[in-house]
Amino acid sequence: MYRRHRAELERKLAQALRLALEPTDPHTREQLAQLVEDLEFQLQSLRKAA
Repeated sequence: MYRRHRAELERKLAQALRLALEPTDPHTREQLAQLVEDLEFQLQSLRKAA
């Protein structure tokens, strides 16, 4: 379960980072930055719990 959850978070993070590289409007850019930050925090929390 842990491995699958971590893999899913890593997949979402990679996708968000790819989207952040594309030209977007400022609002979307801010939303993507927040999403990346949230996903990184979740991954970090998983690593600490392991």
